[in-house]
Parts: sequence; structure tokens; C-alpha cells
Amino acid sequence: MNKLAKEYKGRATFLCLNTRGIPDAKSYKESKGLNEPALLHGAVRPPEEYGLRYIPHKVVIDKGGKVVKNFEGVNLSEDVKALV
Repeated sequence: MNKLAKEYKGRATFLCLNTRGIPDAKSYKESKGLNEPALLHGAVRPPEEYGLRYIPHKVVIDKGGKVVKNFEGVNLSEDVKALV
């Protein structure tokens, strides 16, 4: 995610959401070396439209806010490239 966030900075937004709270989000971020400033982190429950079923869960959303891929078959490097 660091590499993609850096590569697509200004053209795509990457969010890492943690459902267990800010301290856990910070701990996870540090443990995974997710330090790219363009990679945003938060602690919230994602909207129902994202269909969160598992953790980790990846969702690709287009510029209009439409979910174009949800969990299965998500390949961030290919999917983001196709959308920007």
C-alpha cells in the first residue's frame, strides 16, 4: 500500500480503516511499516455498502463513489491503474 499510495499520490486515495480503535490502528500501521503520508488511516466502521465480511477487506471505489470491486478479485495495483 505504501508503494501504491506514493505512486498514485494526488490521483487516488488509499484508506486503511481499523474497526477496533485508534490505538490499534496506530499499532497496525507501525507493525506493517505503512508510513507513506498519502496513505490515510482511521478507526471507524465502514459503510454497509462496502459489505465488510472479513478483515482485512479491500474495496475499490471509483471517483463517483461507486463500489466497483468488493473483496473478491481485488488486485489493487491493477484495479487502481485501470481507474486513474
